[in-house]
Amino acid sequence: MYSFADVEERLVEAMLVMRRLSDREAGWLRVKASWPDIVREHEAGDYDARGYLGNSSDIPLKPLPATRRDIAEMEEAFAWVLAAKERDRRLIALAIGALARGEKRVPWGRLLRPMGLKLGQHGLRKRYERAMHLVVKAANAQKSAAFACQTV
Repeated sequence: MYSFADVEERLVEAMLVMRRLSDREAGWLRVKASWPDIVREHEAGDYDARGYLGNSSDIPLKPLPATRRDIAEMEEAFAWVLAAKERDRRLIALAIGALARGEKRVPWGRLLRPMGLKLGQHGLRKRYERAMHLVVKAANAQKSAAFACQTV
């Protein structure tokens, strides 16, 4: 059975997978021509001339593209969120998004404005916990249904 922390972690992983997906429309809009623009290299480095002082360790690595399994797990986790009330799904998305950005804890004070509130950090946290409780119940129901199908 999934715990609250398990489901929250799975939703954070799903959010990170979603960020790795390519935006095909934006990629299409960036295409100018079949011939690339001319880029003058003022300082030719060891690896490239993007200003990384010639050290290949300075260049940020691109994340690997998402696999089919990653996408399937992401869709499964996001389907669990449908168990929460519609007005609470935005709160779940904002909180999980903050955790996916690397926050240690959800910054409830910064989530008040996007939720249209001025006061009530504690109430917002309790609302999140109640909504996530429904998500955990949905995840566990799906897991037990899948287990029952396997044993039959």
